[in-house]
Amino acid sequence: MSRLFLIAAVAVNTIRHSDAFSPAAQQFQLHSKQRATSSTLQMCICIHCKHVTNCIAYHFVEKQHRQPHMNNDPTWEPRDGSPTIEVNIRKGRGIDEELAKMTVEHEEETRKAEEAFMRENNGELPEDAILHGETKYDVSGAVAYEFDVVACEDFVEERDIWVKNIPEEIRLANPDFVPT
Repeated sequence: MSRLFLIAAVAVNTIRHSDAFSPAAQQFQLHSKQRATSSTLQMCICIHCKHVTNCIAYHFVEKQHRQPHMNNDPTWEPRDGSPTIEVNIRKGRGIDEELAKMTVEHEEETRKAEEAFMRENNGELPEDAILHGETKYDVSGAVAYEFDVVACEDFVEERDIWVKNIPEEIRLANPDFVPT
């Protein structure tokens, strides 16, 4: 299996499970004058927003990052249509090495499956035979998703409120953590 195929499988899986193309999403139109290759990477503004400790939208961002929550049951919700959440997709760390390892393992599994098939079928292997090894590969770590709130109509600045209220699990795991 080529690395390109593995990457394509991740992309197809990501798109297949996306709600971006659902009928409900069709009512929204995307407007962008920027080229797809340009990026205006921004940090999450929530870390300086008065509402961060009780915000349902920020709770969503925490959930996407699989990080401890500031508040397990937030009750404050920004107005409809806000905030704007930017999603940046990057290759995960160490993915090139992991894909190379998976490719070698997959080739070995395929060879074993072909040999087993030929033993059971008088040494014949039809050209259209689709054989799979026993190993299943999880490529979900192949990409990393970064969610950042970049605009919110209800933003009320309170500098460093997130740092002042950082969840204890994050503080203990990484005492020098600086949000970006």
